[in-house]
Amino acid sequence: MDIRKWLVSSTSARPSSDLECTTITLPFQPAPPIQSDITETPVGSNSETGANGAEAEFSNLQAVDDLGIDQPNQVKLKQYPARMFGGKKRAFVSSWYINRDWLEYSVKADSAFCFCCRKFNVGTSRVDAFVNAGYRNWKNANETDRGFHKHQTSKEHLSSYAMWKERERRVSSGKEISTLLNADQLQKNRYYVSSIIDVIGFLVENQLPLRGKLDAFDNMSEGGSGLFLSLLDYTIKKDPLLADAVKTLPRNATYTCHDIQNEIISLLSEVVTEAIVKEVGDSYYTLKVDGTRDPTGCENISIVIRFVNESESYEVAERLLTVATAEMGDARTLTDTILAELNKAGLNPSKILSQVYDGASLMSGKIGGVQKLLQEKLNKNIPYVHCLNHQLHLVVVHAMSAEAAVMDFFNVCNALYKYCKKPTIAVHYKGERLKRLLEQRWTGHLATVSVILNNFEEITSLLTEIDSVRAHGPELRMEAVGLLREISTPSFLFIANLVHEVLALLDPPNKLLQREDTDLWTGLSIVTSAKVCMQKLRCVEGFTKVWEKARAAANALPKSTTPKRRRTGNKNMDDYLVEETTGQREDDVETELKRLYYSTVDSVVGEMDQRFSEQNSHLYRALAVLDPESDLFLDPETVKCIMDLTQSPICYAEFEVAKNFLRSQKESKTEGDNWTTKLILSKYHKALQTMPSVLTAFKHALTFGASTAMCENSFSSLRNVFSDHRRSMLHKRKAQLVQLAFERDLTRKCTTEWKDTVLRRFNVRTRRLQLFKR
Repeated sequence: MDIRKWLVSSTSARPSSDLECTTITLPFQPAPPIQSDITETPVGSNSETGANGAEAEFSNLQAVDDLGIDQPNQVKLKQYPARMFGGKKRAFVSSWYINRDWLEYSVKADSAFCFCCRKFNVGTSRVDAFVNAGYRNWKNANETDRGFHKHQTSKEHLSSYAMWKERERRVSSGKEISTLLNADQLQKNRYYVSSIIDVIGFLVENQLPLRGKLDAFDNMSEGGSGLFLSLLDYTIKKDPLLADAVKTLPRNATYTCHDIQNEIISLLSEVVTEAIVKEVGDSYYTLKVDGTRDPTGCENISIVIRFVNESESYEVAERLLTVATAEMGDARTLTDTILAELNKAGLNPSKILSQVYDGASLMSGKIGGVQKLLQEKLNKNIPYVHCLNHQLHLVVVHAMSAEAAVMDFFNVCNALYKYCKKPTIAVHYKGERLKRLLEQRWTGHLATVSVILNNFEEITSLLTEIDSVRAHGPELRMEAVGLLREISTPSFLFIANLVHEVLALLDPPNKLLQREDTDLWTGLSIVTSAKVCMQKLRCVEGFTKVWEKARAAANALPKSTTPKRRRTGNKNMDDYLVEETTGQREDDVETELKRLYYSTVDSVVGEMDQRFSEQNSHLYRALAVLDPESDLFLDPETVKCIMDLTQSPICYAEFEVAKNFLRSQKESKTEGDNWTTKLILSKYHKALQTMPSVLTAFKHALTFGASTAMCENSFSSLRNVFSDHRRSMLHKRKAQLVQLAFERDLTRKCTTEWKDTVLRRFNVRTRRLQLFKR
């Protein structure tokens, strides 16, 4: 059976004419390339004879992706690119299309092609310039016996032209040859390949491996065949229609090999990327980049795009564009890699509104960092935002490390976690499981302290029980005694309550900054609110509250667990009569803890002032006046600095009208809506379209990103995809799997509403794969 006749064309019940028409001739025809297959292969020879050999033809065709698929692409430009011929510039002329319906023009190659010969040639026309490299000899193009006339009168062209017109006639009458031959078989083939795409889509969106040790269609039901073949086999058994289609398959066209799997994965990633680019449209966007190394040492660069999706009621969206890699880790290479990936995806780098990275000098350097090099390469001002999540983490790390007592407290917490994790101890512990401390994420510290405070009674009971039972061995008992002594002191309980108070105030900003719809101004506002609450802790009442909690918890302990300290007299007092007690008193402990309390609070507030002081700049003041709660709401002079970033005009009258309109809308609403920039843009974007400068200002305000949390979240998908047993895959496949798993909502659309597009491109690709296998 001819593979090309068997190949699927769509998922619809009625065969798709545009694809079936490509199978009406028996000799193999290379399909017009699609965008995802563009390579850096040169366009080819300028001569009329073109390149020699099928391999050169295939390479040249890959470089041209703007030719017609179903009809000739007769591009009409106001001015075509000119070339020098004998000291005179000449260019393509659109009037050449007249009486030449077969002629088409490629803008990328600046060359002319013959549509019917590309699609239906059966002879030596394969090496003709109009099929292979493209014709660009404009000087002789319209001469007799040369150029267009020579090609148009060739027998190869006449044959291809006749077949093209025959195909059009059959399409118009609904009598395509492929349909007449075996419409029922085509339907079965489509259903079969559609099921394969569904299986692969399900596996990749759930971050599951595909292949096992066995990769043959006949080994589907055997062990070691992998999830792809096993799930396909299960689907065949459960679906009678699919089982019936499988019976008619030729064994040389089962489409289950690893090459086909890789092609489908690549195709799904291509469709998802195109969907992201389509969502962005002409909108300005924020660039977010973060990197991490996988276990093989490869640097994975996560590139996330934040934008306002105008097709979804002006909702903010963040999408993982790709996971790139760079051979070198310097700032210039990284900048070039980022720009290359944006251009490859089809995004305009000049549309970058802002950039968000972590605080590493490689990214944030004012002289040689990525943020500076990117502005120099694009020759425009692109504000850099230091990730607020990262800054919040540094606030906690630096503030908590300022006091040795706090560091000792977390060392005890870590030792307690390791002790309770031991199998012989864990079976006796009845409380909530203790959390592990993570240096990279301070939220683990809050979780650890919360568990210790909520389960303090269970922890002390466990340590007391271990200490009293000799069957546990001397090492476990001694360790239990030491830990019990440490956690039972008022100072330990005081620091635990203090740390919990501080970290609990920083937790809401951290959670808000993890959300993709959080804009820069909202993130700064919640951080400022947390700082104000932190400042309120610096008072006598705040200290007293924490101190009383610690004393109450210490007094509630059984007397047997209260640490006893051996009293020793001062030898210098041996010759004196002592009338009052000596040594350290409880008042001294309280004084030291009071100093620790104020020092810790001051350290946190000071760090927040230092790291988030950039909100006082003109950019952040501009974002503030776009907040409907601001007294200077929609002040055009303050907003101007944001509009200047994109050279957008500002109309003072539009701002005045918008201010009065929105304030009247706010006053007329009695349900108490929380008025924000996001709410305004979502509810009133249709009205604001009559005031484009105001609409642009609101869109820019929401486009500014606050953190690189989405980049870090993509690394979780990377760890799941690039597991210990999947280390042999190349970076291209790894990056595609990460994107498909992370953007699972778009991946799911590839197997539902976008299925026709996927199958059509799969048809083109699989035919191209057969070129060197015939």
